[in-house]
Amino acid sequence: MMKKFLLSFILFLSAVCFATGCADEKMEEKTNDEVKANCSITECMKQIEATNTLEEINGIIGFESTTDAMIGSDPIWKFDSKNWISFKTNSNNEITIQATIDKESIKNDAIKLPSSSDLQKELNNGSFTYEELVEKVGGEGTLTSISKGSYSYTWVDKNGQRLGATFNKKSGKCTVASYR
Repeated sequence: MMKKFLLSFILFLSAVCFATGCADEKMEEKTNDEVKANCSITECMKQIEATNTLEEINGIIGFESTTDAMIGSDPIWKFDSKNWISFKTNSNNEITIQATIDKESIKNDAIKLPSSSDLQKELNNGSFTYEELVEKVGGEGTLTSISKGSYSYTWVDKNGQRLGATFNKKSGKCTVASYR
């Protein structure tokens, strides 16, 4: 009888240790997948300049860039599966820093996007500045691209409609605006 009890107790203890050990291992694996950045993707973009080196951007973001064959061969800083920053160099060795940001995370119920035809009219009639567009739509855009000559911003309204606009650094005027 005592042997049966002792054997049952050892089996129970082994099962508890096994289950606890597996749970700790799974928890550790999940923790290792998390990215520890110095800032959110939107805050990091505000700190990065097109003149920054990869090492400087590593310092701003808080981790080193990698590459992802599914995204391309450019260096990227992957915050998670829906948010990353890429470092692109064109044939003239000009750098563009571009953020891919999950539109759900930047959706803003206060944004009222103008019609495509209204935007086109304004572009054709001398264009508009970032500040003028902010006033027109009712909120700040999210910085999504930086290059030597321009900045691009994205606005997402409550329905998930996305407006992207690129502004020339010298003139401050919008050069391209498009809906997605």
